[in-house]
Amino acid sequence: MTNVLLHRSYKARKPGVILDIPQGEADSLVTLGIGEILKEEQTAPKRKGEKDSAE
Repeated sequence: MTNVLLHRSYKARKPGVILDIPQGEADSLVTLGIGEILKEEQTAPKRKGEKDSAE
């Protein structure tokens, strides 16, 4: 599943809504100019010897 941010109305959903839809449908929305695919945030890899600390 892919997250898509809508720029225009789509299937009775208003602009600004994030949809979790299949990749094929997400690609179609981008092609039509209705939305954009959001990239998933990746956490930075830890360096060797670094520990999780509660701050």
